Amino acid sequence: MANPARGRSGSSAGERPGVTPPVSGRGRYGRLRPRPGLTTEAVVAAGRRVIERDGLDALSMRTVANELNTAPTSLYRHVADRDDLLVSILEQIAAGLPVQMPGRTPRARLRRRLVAAHDYMADHVWVLHILIRGEFVAEAAFAFVDACLADFLAAGLSPTRAMAAFNACWHLTIGELLDRHPLVPPREPSQRQRAIARIVPERLPALTHVAARLPPSDQRADEFPRAVDTLLAGLLPAPRRPG
Repeated sequence: MANPARGRSGSSAGERPGVTPPVSGRGRYGRLRPRPGLTTEAVVAAGRRVIERDGLDALSMRTVANELNTAPTSLYRHVADRDDLLVSILEQIAAGLPVQMPGRTPRARLRRRLVAAHDYMADHVWVLHILIRGEFVAEAAFAFVDACLADFLAAGLSPTRAMAAFNACWHLTIGELLDRHPLVPPREPSQRQRAIARIVPERLPALTHVAARLPPSDQRADEFPRAVDTLLAGLLPAPRRPG
């Protein structure tokens, strides 16, 4: 016997024939609806997942909405636009930069802080590709800058020289990370490797002499701490000898 609750099409009472019943997160006609309970923290976390999984160019309000299974319009309750979302992600990462560091001298604290910041940012190199545009800054990074400046001042540098010293250290950090930590590992052999292999010793004798005595790049020890030591030695006054 036919179910009296079904019409000729076999649909349940109250359903229109040919219309798919709404599913979780979607409206009557299949459109995604704003997700209840969505928070700014969840939106920022989703944006960060998109970047770290698919790359910076993949970040858009639509891709983040898809990540959260919600409508793009619902994101605008939490962030103004893509740039606002990007800055929020930068703020989250900048909050992890080291500030308070142990050390009896300003030099020791600076060295530890700079090396720790380098190692931390090595896991977020894509951030540097945003910062070098000169358009955005994360206010959470100001505490890191302030701590470095405080140590340069404590070491006896003037405010102007302290700022110049910090810039030199930060540029060293950015440059090393961009050079040694590419976003996507290059194919082997890379164009750089092929160009180096074509060097003519008679034309570039010093470069040939040095390059021949360097271990392969994948066997070299981490050179950044040594570079920081060299730079700080030139920036800071020589330590006073006892007596």
